[in-house]
Amino acid sequence: MSNLRSEPRQEHLSDLDWPAVFNRLHEGLVIAEVVHESDSEVNWRYLHVNEAWSQLTGLSSQGISGKLVTEVIPGVEKHWLEGFARVAIDQRPQTFVGPVSELGRTYDIRAFPVSENRFGLLFFDVTEREENELRLKERAVELENKIKAELGARAKTWDVSPDIQVVSNHLGIFEQCNPAMTALLGWTQQDLASIPFPDLVHPDDLEDTLHAFEAGKNNQPVLRFVNRYRHRNGSYRWLSWVSVPNDGKIYATARDITEEMAREAELELHRAERSKLWSASPDLHLILSLDGHYLEANDAWEMQLGYAPAELKGTSFDTLIADEDKAYAHLLFSGLTETGHVDHSEIRVLDSQGNRHWYGWTAVVNGEVILATGRNVDERRKQEEQLRQTEEALAQSRKIETLGQLTGGVAHDFNNLLAAIQSSLQLLQKHTNNESDQVNALLQNALAGADRGKRLVQHMLAFAKKQELAPRAVDLESIQDMDQLLRSSVGPGIEISYKFAPDLPAAMVDMGQLEMAILNLAVNARDALDGQGQLSLDVKKLESDAPADLLDGDYLSIAVIDDGPGMDAQTLSQATEPFFTTKGVGKGTGLGLSMVHGLAKQSGGAFRLKSAPGQGTTAEIVLPSISRETIIVNDQKLSHQPASSPLDRKLRILVVDDDCLVLMGTVGILEDMGHDVLDATNGDDALALLTKNSDIDLVITDQGMPGMTGVQLSEKIAAHNPDLPIILCTGYGELPEGSYRYMAARLAKPFADSQLAEVVAKALSPNSQKDPV
Repeated sequence: MSNLRSEPRQEHLSDLDWPAVFNRLHEGLVIAEVVHESDSEVNWRYLHVNEAWSQLTGLSSQGISGKLVTEVIPGVEKHWLEGFARVAIDQRPQTFVGPVSELGRTYDIRAFPVSENRFGLLFFDVTEREENELRLKERAVELENKIKAELGARAKTWDVSPDIQVVSNHLGIFEQCNPAMTALLGWTQQDLASIPFPDLVHPDDLEDTLHAFEAGKNNQPVLRFVNRYRHRNGSYRWLSWVSVPNDGKIYATARDITEEMAREAELELHRAERSKLWSASPDLHLILSLDGHYLEANDAWEMQLGYAPAELKGTSFDTLIADEDKAYAHLLFSGLTETGHVDHSEIRVLDSQGNRHWYGWTAVVNGEVILATGRNVDERRKQEEQLRQTEEALAQSRKIETLGQLTGGVAHDFNNLLAAIQSSLQLLQKHTNNESDQVNALLQNALAGADRGKRLVQHMLAFAKKQELAPRAVDLESIQDMDQLLRSSVGPGIEISYKFAPDLPAAMVDMGQLEMAILNLAVNARDALDGQGQLSLDVKKLESDAPADLLDGDYLSIAVIDDGPGMDAQTLSQATEPFFTTKGVGKGTGLGLSMVHGLAKQSGGAFRLKSAPGQGTTAEIVLPSISRETIIVNDQKLSHQPASSPLDRKLRILVVDDDCLVLMGTVGILEDMGHDVLDATNGDDALALLTKNSDIDLVITDQGMPGMTGVQLSEKIAAHNPDLPIILCTGYGELPEGSYRYMAARLAKPFADSQLAEVVAKALSPNSQKDPV
């Protein structure tokens, strides 16, 4: 229906199969375009006709699109050309009735504007109707002649007829009246002969009565004319007149229809009340024929969907139903004809712009028609969908939270295993330097495997948001320093480009982890591109499209964009889930994007993925920004910070860890460095050793221990010996608030012997402060 109101978009016409809809119409349909052949001559060209057009015109529609009407109907009257063109120019609908001589038919045509310079025609063949009206006129003439011929015979029934019979002159005086006139109105023959008939007509009917009287004076018969005449008692009677002029007189007969008019008035009152309710209702109301065609529709159709009720008349009930619901609608209609009713069934209906709206329908068969009501349920369904999405998001959040807790726990245990393995391998390597090359190669290979395991644990901790980060102010243009690494990682078939917005502020992030995240995204893009394509890194300030769940502030965007095949909605929704991968077995852990997501979240930012089939993928890391001056301050601090150097004296060190394997490895490395080491597997034992050994120089403690954590142990030690340095050894990035004030240094598991030596030296340095470095 929207095609009759405004120029449709082609995709709507295609999607909704409007030509098929038009071909179901019983009326002829034409869509045409005005052609100005000269300043004074107009023509129009056919753009589309439906099947009914051929049936109603008797012409073939084959190849008609693009032809001028004067080519199809050479003798078409000029007023048709000009009248339809005026509808397109004035943009106002108009109705025409008249013959098309060359076709030998008469049409009732509704012309309406479609768009600028275009119009549509809906038409009926009314040839038979016009012929009937002609026959009716001929019948009137025949009746007139018959009245004249049988006037003498009428004189015989003058006295006994129940209908009024009068003879009037052109002055409006009844010269003769039969007894029925005096009986019906109470006036005597003498009264009527002296009163001009307009004095007896109801004031509201006088104007029309005088027009009819003038027609009689001009020798035009009046076949049926209704007015009210005043009774002698002041009341009025409704009369239906037929009059025939002859020889300067008007011969008329009238029938009393007062009771009929009273019944009609009462019926009209009921109709008006129904119409008022019908029109005022916010729900859609319609009356269908039993074969499913619109007979009537209320004004709500136009207010809610954009269809005037007149436009709907005659169309099939499924014309406006969305394609995906048509089968269900036909099933309901079949059930309606069998059971006689339908109770609240929800179906999508198309508005005049092609948009879908949900309506809940009830319908009942009432005699020869179907009465149906539709109520808009868009808002309710929207709320239900929002509730469903919220519940899904909550379930997903709980799932991710559970996986994060599980992953963090697994990573912690794996970290301890790696720490034990790495420390043992390092000690073994140190004491087998003179062994064969094969032994050294095997040890080096084992250490490399442990290092790979360490990186995997970092991924798992990043996903669990428990990774240890060292955020600082970073100039993001330094990402270009990764160029050689990125190019060697993605291969020669992928072209890499960089785009940095001017005057970029600094980002607050752990640069090492950020580089790992960018490398991760680049490798993912390489796999998606299958080694060939474009990869770009776009860095800019976010102005107004920062994720809504971030805190107020300034943010930067690092977008890694490829022109690969993209992802479908299902894959995109799962892409950042832990352990989800589209790569083959052994080719991916499924933690890459989870690690990137974890890094962004842990850094106070966000991670977003945008992708669609055939449109590539954009992976965007959003990070908080700070002023560039902070970069300079940090660099100055670093440049003036003295480097830690290995100690040249023997220390007495207490090592605390609940994992015996880790404890053994750490003790072994420290003893190999020449230190005297005491060990404990829990906080209580550690405190007991400290009480007995007042000469302990340093405490190294694990964080995640049962009973008493490393931070709690540090707090107890600091309460009695605030000058005793403490190193907290853990793989977790998150610690209780205020933990750092008890620590001289922090060491991430697993660690190399060189890292342990450096942290020990730092903790005992005169410049050491209790902070998380």
